[in-house]
Amino acid sequence: MEIQKNAYVGKNCKISTHSFICEGVTIEDDVFVGHGVNFINDKYPRATAGGQLATEEDWEVVATLVKKGASIGTGSTILCGVTIGENAIIGAGSVVTKDVPANAIAAGVPARIMKTIDEEEVVYESTVS
Repeated sequence: MEIQKNAYVGKNCKISTHSFICEGVTIEDDVFVGHGVNFINDKYPRATAGGQLATEEDWEVVATLVKKGASIGTGSTILCGVTIGENAIIGAGSVVTKDVPANAIAAGVPARIMKTIDEEEVVYESTVS
């Protein structure tokens, strides 16, 4: 897993192996990031600028926000400039190209809202036998 400079990860987060959190990403508290999740911070990536190897001065970081309690499934890609809302769930292998509202379940390529979660729907099962 790699967390680059100028990225922020809040308290009580679980960041799984092989994930990449780049500069410009803010992850609030209590967020789950599955294995192999990749964040993108550049809308128009290029290797060169004016015939020379591009440097940090040749591009602008586009911020991404993952709000409190969200979960991002294994193998997902999160494009820059989006907000994943509080308690939202992103299905495994999804490509998030647009904002996902709070309490929504989004999945697919590109990710689309499948349903929303009402607090009454959330069932917490005991793991104690």
